[in-house]
Amino acid sequence: MGHTRGVLALLFGTLSWGLLWYPYRILDSLNLSGVHASLLSFLVTFLIALTFYRLKNFNVFKTSHFWFYALIGGITNICYVLAVINGEVVRVMLLFFLSPVWTLPLSLWLLKEKIQVKNIWAALLSLLGGFIVLWHPQLFNESLGLSDLYALIAGLAFALTNVMARYYSHMSFHDKSYAIWFGVIIFAAIVSLIFDLKAPSDIFNGYLIFIVMIIGLTLFITTLVVQFGLTQVNAVTASPIFLFEIIVAGISAYFLANEVVHVKDFFGGLLIVLGVLISTRE
Repeated sequence: MGHTRGVLALLFGTLSWGLLWYPYRILDSLNLSGVHASLLSFLVTFLIALTFYRLKNFNVFKTSHFWFYALIGGITNICYVLAVINGEVVRVMLLFFLSPVWTLPLSLWLLKEKIQVKNIWAALLSLLGGFIVLWHPQLFNESLGLSDLYALIAGLAFALTNVMARYYSHMSFHDKSYAIWFGVIIFAAIVSLIFDLKAPSDIFNGYLIFIVMIIGLTLFITTLVVQFGLTQVNAVTASPIFLFEIIVAGISAYFLANEVVHVKDFFGGLLIVLGVLISTRE
């Protein structure tokens, strides 16, 4: 029974993450930049957490581990939001899920994990899949599109976050959750100041505030539900479930944004998914 509840919890998480791109695009249409949208939505999440999910010890804010984890979490989430706002949703998801490619060297470097043959095959398949997704005749003569670059950076940072989660085993899930939420707020604020991003004059628009509140609440609930799921389901079973996010994103993008998956994206995506599945096999 616990396993079934765990699987349902993880599916809820993939459903949420596979749909969150849409409210962020709504905010973008209201002239709220992705950086400001991330800042405000995660600020809502942080405030909810302070009320219902309090830290037991705030001394973690004094450690360098907390702040490094916060920085990587901030980069991951903001680049992901910028990617789904500016690019095709499924394409962004596929590039984001190139995790075996980045996880292999990061695990070897930080965790000193033994590299298995399956990990090499997984990375090669994912790399080939990513190449197919990105391919066009002028690929080597032109720079990557901005959304592709954001997606790749987000995926790399996400892989680093997962590796660091194991590397910082002394940090509780409470600590790591707060680090990510706080990291997005701080990083978004710094980026906003550096690039002098302007918030819309009608930022206190009721509809805009409502969307921000919905995103913030969804992020908070999803974090807790997925954490529960991970305690009920082993990692080998959990990893393929997260790939359901690509399907949710594809269907929602088709109906909500009239986006169609191209043939090369489909075949490249199959290789990326296959790479992830191989990397999670025992």
